[in-house]
Amino acid sequence: MRKEVSVGLDVGTSATKYTVIDLSTGDVVARRRVEYARQDSAVGVVSMRMYTEALEHLLGDLAQEFMVRSVALTTAWYSAISPTPGDDLVYQWNSIWERNPDVERELRDYLDVSGCHIDILFPVYKLMTAHLLQNVTFKPHGMKEYLIEWLTGERATDYSTASASGLLDIRRRDWNEPLLDKLGYHREEMPRLLRHNTAFGEVKIEGESVVVVPGLGDGASASYACKAVSEVAANIGSTMAARELSAVIRHDSPERTWTFVVDESRYVNGGISSNGGSVLEWARKANWGIDEVKVSQGGERFYPWLHGERSPFWSADLRGSFTGIDVRTEMATLSAAIVKGVAFTLSRLINAMAHARSCSNGVVVAGGGVRLSEMLRVVQGSVGVPLTILKSFDYLASDGAALSAAEALGMPLELHHDVGMVLEPNDAFRDDYEKWIAEANSLALGVYHVDPGSGTAIA
Repeated sequence: MRKEVSVGLDVGTSATKYTVIDLSTGDVVARRRVEYARQDSAVGVVSMRMYTEALEHLLGDLAQEFMVRSVALTTAWYSAISPTPGDDLVYQWNSIWERNPDVERELRDYLDVSGCHIDILFPVYKLMTAHLLQNVTFKPHGMKEYLIEWLTGERATDYSTASASGLLDIRRRDWNEPLLDKLGYHREEMPRLLRHNTAFGEVKIEGESVVVVPGLGDGASASYACKAVSEVAANIGSTMAARELSAVIRHDSPERTWTFVVDESRYVNGGISSNGGSVLEWARKANWGIDEVKVSQGGERFYPWLHGERSPFWSADLRGSFTGIDVRTEMATLSAAIVKGVAFTLSRLINAMAHARSCSNGVVVAGGGVRLSEMLRVVQGSVGVPLTILKSFDYLASDGAALSAAEALGMPLELHHDVGMVLEPNDAFRDDYEKWIAEANSLALGVYHVDPGSGTAIA
């Protein structure tokens, strides 16, 4: 007999992960990963058909194995949809986008209420560019909303994903109508705003009706999944982030964090770097031996700004840089510098969140980068709080979505998380980290003329 379950889908950029919860026991009965046959039209620009075809097969297979009662979606934040003949394209966080001073001038007064910064990362930057240059057409929503409409025939989203677009007024928890007017969008074409755990619509899968639930954006969903362990979580994926669930807005904090809405009483505040797993993969493809190196203190430094950098700089102008190189420098030393540079970037985000609030329970660290033990060792030596690694670290976003899916059926659950290890801070790399931060700020200002602001707080 098939078990009655709720399913959380984490529709990521390179794979879909899913978590299946048995509604009779609250136990997780499956966690799995399905890879795509990915073909980018350009860097970070992908056909939406790749996602819909993958989900169609995945949901069909799940319906054969389980009696699926509800399904919630979590997707990567920062996506924008461009309609094209025969298919629609999704522009993801890493799509190449040139800075435009006219766009930044136009957005300056409109983003004050959004919780976002003026940066090419956010979809609103791309939408405003298209509006001014009239060179691309974008829908006023992204990947999450597209998939919900594909499943149910109606357009809806959760508050966190709407926030990440840059089009939401986070204090009013409603669309920023002056900005919509500026961009030429009408309120009636905007997605319906819903709590992440609302039963929104239904989809027929193998002849059975399944409730569709918005879920949260991927970062918030991961934090939601592990909130019983800690309300502060960090992620080492293609991008890296540290974020908290909170009742307060920290968008104006010295650490230059962003703030998105979770529901009527909570926000998610965080810092993000564009240079995490994407830099590690670049290094592997370029045959840097990052998986074999032993990282030591001092020596050459690397600033992994291959995609510009977000927190605390919020600039697309920064570029990856080595410093301290001379004729005696060996490839292994530079490989170690790459690992250390990515690690210190994450430490900076974690320390910013720890500075903003008390982290007595430490920080949960998740994502595929957890497997790179040397990077974790450097982070452990340069943060001021314990790092908790859960055994299910690679599935927190889909776990959070599965919780949203169950809650939409009136079945609030709390997942049991097995702790893999807890890394206590040891200051082994603290002096090295502080020098790295100081040089990063000098490099950003002196070479790229980017002011880091005061985002240098250390826990």
